Amino acid sequence: MRDEALFEASVNRELVHKRSVSEVFLTDFVQSSSRRFVAGAQWPRWHVFYGSPDGSPDSALMAETLRQAVIFLSHLCGVPLTHKFLMPHMSISVEPTALDPLVPAQVAVELDVKDMKLSGGQLSALTVSARFVVDGTPIGEGAAAARIVNPATYERFRGAVPPVLPGAGEDLLACADVGHATQRNVMLGQSSRPSVWPLRVDPTHPIFFDHPLDHVPGMLLVEAARQAVRAASSRPDADFALFEAEFMKLVEFSYPVDVAVTQLEPHNALGVMRVRLLHQEDILMSLLARVKSPR
Repeated sequence: MRDEALFEASVNRELVHKRSVSEVFLTDFVQSSSRRFVAGAQWPRWHVFYGSPDGSPDSALMAETLRQAVIFLSHLCGVPLTHKFLMPHMSISVEPTALDPLVPAQVAVELDVKDMKLSGGQLSALTVSARFVVDGTPIGEGAAAARIVNPATYERFRGAVPPVLPGAGEDLLACADVGHATQRNVMLGQSSRPSVWPLRVDPTHPIFFDHPLDHVPGMLLVEAARQAVRAASSRPDADFALFEAEFMKLVEFSYPVDVAVTQLEPHNALGVMRVRLLHQEDILMSLLARVKSPR
């Protein structure tokens, strides 16, 4: 039995809920014990969306890799492709290290399943912790929880929701202000209040809507939070040294949503901030983050 992951080819794209092969980062999946696994992942040297200007690991790319690993693991445990995934929690921490820009990063994602719940003999929930390693060097850690439901339960959970797709909006922040090279990657509109920006969702975005979705995905919400932190701190290069995100409710396309930033330790150079996504009086997501120190 192998105990090391390979990096020769992508895994089946269906098993990580992707249509585009180029957006599949997992390359292998190895079980080392009953509750321990190693996922192989390859990160590209350059990507149209993910990337860090100083060569350090991108927290968003790390989060997406963990998301893919949790979904792959669930299907490996017998979850049908028709079932729906809800992720109420995700956290990522990034070590102060730099990746070699001349080669794709080959990442071993060491997964430890902390909790598994069954319903009718089938996996219905799990909690996973992760350790990201490149060439034997730890580069970060993460954790994620997932709840898995069949299509009928999912429809009851959502209730009656207007099938409204949003327009991307024409009042976007400048892409350079939030660390991107194209307006298509901007998730925030112009602010009308200090430290509060309206969420802007482009349902044709090739990364976040690689496959059809009926709500705004969690990875887009994390990116919107990161862009709000960049705008609030006037640091377009800012990334999270760590974040803990709690997803309370699904963000429907029809919702007007505000992204609000509060700096919790204004005199702390490490920049501890809380970001909340708000629909009227409801908190849809809360993210606590510490920003990487500038290099």
